[in-house]
Amino acid sequence: MPEPGGTALSQALIDWADLVIVMEPIHSQYIRENFQCGSDKIKVLNIPDRYFREDPELIRELRRKVTPLLE
Repeated sequence: MPEPGGTALSQALIDWADLVIVMEPIHSQYIRENFQCGSDKIKVLNIPDRYFREDPELIRELRRKVTPLLE
């Protein structure tokens, strides 16, 4: 179930996206097992999924790891 204010993952969203960014390898595995999505489209950040939403440490890690993927 998505978080309040979130959007559930769907095949339509995966098809629409140029890139699917996930925090952990298990998230990538889930997507590959449940949707049609090539491994080359998924980027794993290797950030443990142990943070609360808006955690300043998480935000720093996301900025550090996501920014280069979007440039």
